[in-house]
Amino acid sequence: MGFMKHKLIIFLSTIILFTTCSEKKKVESFHPVDGKNLIKTVEEALWGSEKANFNLSGLVQPKTPSPDNLNRIFIDSTNYQKDKTLYSVLIESPNPLYNVLAVYDKNLDLYLQDNSLNGNISTKWQTYSDNKYLVASEDFLAKDFLKLSRISLYGFVNSKFYLLFRTFTKFDKAGEVYQQNLENIDSFRIVTHIIADKKSKLNNVVDTFYFNASKNKYVSSQDTFKNFIKNEINKADWKLEKPELLEATLEQPVKENDGNDKKDEKEESKVETPPQKNDVTVKPNGFQIWLNSDWKAPVSEPITEYLISRLDGFKYVNAKLGAQIMVIPLPEGSTSAQFVKYKFGKPSKGDYKVRQTDLMEIDNYQIQIFEHSCEQKSYLLLLKAPTQTYNKFKNLYNNIINSFFVEC
Repeated sequence: MGFMKHKLIIFLSTIILFTTCSEKKKVESFHPVDGKNLIKTVEEALWGSEKANFNLSGLVQPKTPSPDNLNRIFIDSTNYQKDKTLYSVLIESPNPLYNVLAVYDKNLDLYLQDNSLNGNISTKWQTYSDNKYLVASEDFLAKDFLKLSRISLYGFVNSKFYLLFRTFTKFDKAGEVYQQNLENIDSFRIVTHIIADKKSKLNNVVDTFYFNASKNKYVSSQDTFKNFIKNEINKADWKLEKPELLEATLEQPVKENDGNDKKDEKEESKVETPPQKNDVTVKPNGFQIWLNSDWKAPVSEPITEYLISRLDGFKYVNAKLGAQIMVIPLPEGSTSAQFVKYKFGKPSKGDYKVRQTDLMEIDNYQIQIFEHSCEQKSYLLLLKAPTQTYNKFKNLYNNIINSFFVEC
């Protein structure tokens, strides 16, 4: 009996030792990345490794070209605070649909992912007024012949990493060159100086972009250079031979993270999304929204669906998805409660307020209503998507919802 007891103790000790070693090995299996093994992981993901792409929070989209067929893969790093290193990953493809810029820490926690960059892209980490920024510069064509340059600044606000600022820096129309230089950058404002031909009204114009805490970005009430370029693009009426970028020059949704919800982002990144062109729909009706070319131009019409009473609004329809987006300005002085019978949650803080209803299933459709308010303006954004495909294209719908804002 004593011999059997002794054997049992040895057996149990062996199991405990084996389990402990296995668990220790499992815990120690992940090693913080550095530049060398990060680029190895990126290349593995580009060659089709699902595990590598999972670790990168879905950096690589389906049908992205292999490393041999890309323009470039560029990885850079910066020391942020004493014990934190951040890595920027740039993938530039001949097809801008597959361009991507991402920021990770050594644990591969994703801080930002931007799929809206075009043309020839370069990135570098810069310090302005003691603040660290990732700077992305782009050179690309619009309407075949219009040469454009654009700059984007990304940085931290309250431990989260955002696209803080984006503007054009150069416009070349058949040798007629206009430039916008960044003269001053600090936490409160960015001052730019436009240089053009002496005869141009734009020559020596100064523009100031103030930091808007509710939007986490620098904004200008004038945005002179961007509006000038938009007007020039819209005026170009010659026959096009190359695929048109339309207004890809405007800002598109950027996935921003604080690194704390990595697993959820990874799972969500697996959701299949349909091919998208880099088109932005901007209408001079006091709001802005990003939609690709699958969405038909908005129809201005009375809207009664899911409302207590009729309101005039704009309806965007995607025939491929069977989905609709409705944008409805509320009459001045009114509230959403006068027109919407569904209950809204608490509004966001700040001068620019957003609140929303729960996601509801009505007649085999997923319905959700958002209210955006600032100053004296209030708009409803209504999403209607088939339940059967809602989850499959949830990323696409979220990008559209997040891109909407009211021009105050």
